[in-house]
Amino acid sequence: MTICRNIFIPPSNQPKNDWNAVILYPNRSLDTGDIKHYREFFASQRVRRIYLDELGETASLPISIGTVKLVIAAEDIAILEARKLIDRTKLEIDSLLKQQQLLQFIETILAYKFPTMGREDIEKMFGLSELKQTRYLSRSLSGRYSTRD
Repeated sequence: MTICRNIFIPPSNQPKNDWNAVILYPNRSLDTGDIKHYREFFASQRVRRIYLDELGETASLPISIGTVKLVIAAEDIAILEARKLIDRTKLEIDSLLKQQQLLQFIETILAYKFPTMGREDIEKMFGLSELKQTRYLSRSLSGRYSTRD
């Protein structure tokens, strides 16, 4: 596990603060389960595994977790769930900065899910002008998406 190796290599790379890590899997079948060299991390719950397909319905999850579930959603479901998450973000998140961050997160996931969509397609799909104001779309929807952001 690269995450565990990075904690110890190089030896001078000791964390200054207490740490925890989460490994996200789309489903259990992708988890090799081979933790024999790292079982102390899992036993102490410093490292936890989360299976996105087991988290339940997006509507019952916090917005940020529901947004992460977009990664594994089928395209047609992702469109519906993204619309719901955008609406929830506007209603439930008071901070404009946090709203913008969540919208940017949703939009980034959708950009990877639908790499050939243009600006007009995304605007039509979601009916939102907020998306064009996010950093990612304002830079990259002129024709192609950049994966370096």
